[in-house]
Amino acid sequence: MLFVGLPYLVNTAREGFRTVDERLENVSRSLGASQWQTFQKVSFPLAFPSIYNGCILAWARGISEFSAVLIVAYFPKSAPILIYERFTSFGLQSSRPVAILFVLVCLAIFILLRSFKWRKK
Repeated sequence: MLFVGLPYLVNTAREGFRTVDERLENVSRSLGASQWQTFQKVSFPLAFPSIYNGCILAWARGISEFSAVLIVAYFPKSAPILIYERFTSFGLQSSRPVAILFVLVCLAIFILLRSFKWRKK
């Protein structure tokens, strides 16, 4: 799941660091900050919203990855495996409650994560 989700994080983080104004980094360096301090105090805080969004995208992609979970990690059972097992054994009626609960929990987590971002603004 990390393999399929990590590109989302890397791409959004790269775009976030691209949007950081080089003049701000140069000013920081001209005022005596080291490269690490410039990264820590200027670049990373400005790119953090993109990194945060990339983490959310990577998590969403990872949680939706079914084939890797089915093949590699059948036990302990995760929600996608439980839904699949109930569907193949008992049909749609039995898998629907678990699927709805899974979607609601994921939706609640997305809303919670996005509300943390909005509070910082």
